[in-house]
Amino acid sequence: MGAAKGSGEVASSAVMDSYNGFREALRRRLAGRRPAQAAVEEYTEDPDNWRPALETYLQQADVQKDDALLASASAVLSAADPDGASRGKYAVQIYGAQGVQVGDRNTQTNNYRSGP
Repeated sequence: MGAAKGSGEVASSAVMDSYNGFREALRRRLAGRRPAQAAVEEYTEDPDNWRPALETYLQQADVQKDDALLASASAVLSAADPDGASRGKYAVQIYGAQGVQVGDRNTQTNNYRSGP
């Protein structure tokens, strides 16, 4: 029992360490953008209400082009879900697709129509 508890503490510590590294990388990327930095903090407290604003700020900051930030986000996912990460669960590449969902337990209905 003690060994299992110890390994859980190590895993939890690894997740927290990688998450803290991600938050620091995000703070650096958003330096000088006070509303965006505030949205990160508010999102932590109330994700449902702050998600749209934070997504907008992240798009404006071109975070998808920041390799260091993306690597630190990947480290969080790898620490939190090593099995999923090793299976490629978080390596998503989509080009020219329509009606795509990414995630678990989604439901989607697509209606495609050809011309008028």
